Amino acid sequence: MNKISLYTLLLLLFLGLSKSFSPSAQKTTFVQNEQVFPGLFSGAPLSLVLVDAFEAGFFIKTYYLKFKIVHGFKQPEFLVVRTNNKFFKKNQNNIGMSLFRRYERNNTESTTPLPPGSIYVGDPAFGGWKYHNSGERKWHFHRVYRHFAVQFFWDKYRPNYEFYEKVKIHMKNDTPFYGLNGEFGTKGSITGRLYETSPYRTKESKINFLDHLKEYISIPSWKNKMVEVKG
Repeated sequence: MNKISLYTLLLLLFLGLSKSFSPSAQKTTFVQNEQVFPGLFSGAPLSLVLVDAFEAGFFIKTYYLKFKIVHGFKQPEFLVVRTNNKFFKKNQNNIGMSLFRRYERNNTESTTPLPPGSIYVGDPAFGGWKYHNSGERKWHFHRVYRHFAVQFFWDKYRPNYEFYEKVKIHMKNDTPFYGLNGEFGTKGSITGRLYETSPYRTKESKINFLDHLKEYISIPSWKNKMVEVKG
């Protein structure tokens, strides 16, 4: 076998392995950046929360984002989309954050990364401010919407009025906001802790290259079969 044939064989083997290590994702929606969200999701009020980010493939990587779509008046939905390396890396610190929201009253939309549930804080239709013994005002959902605190992974956290003011400023300036003390996001004191045991987290699986290579190039063995001839 000459060098050209050998190089061609190695190239084909490499491409074959690369494809086999990168699962087909043609049926998975591709999201290039946050500008796609308004056209991809309908309805209001709506909050799109990133619950996981993971990659698949050995040589050729495929990047995925897993979202929890929280609606105001129906059960949440989940969606896994493909994305590019740039948008994947951009959101490495945004696990648990709301990446897109649409308000009900005037259909205002925002793609500023904000703490989950920010869309409802300050809206009297969904809750109200209550004074605590410390003298500060904190947000509490109405009884019918009390499940939102769970849906948005707040744990025992309740936003105060300063949080509400900061959200408005960051949304106006289109700058990410991770909470007054960094409570939210992948490294947040609240989200980070909950993410460790999150049921939405994709378990990582290690690929053994040699085993896969052996399986890929192995030739199936022929087995002798006894044939009974009836006379």
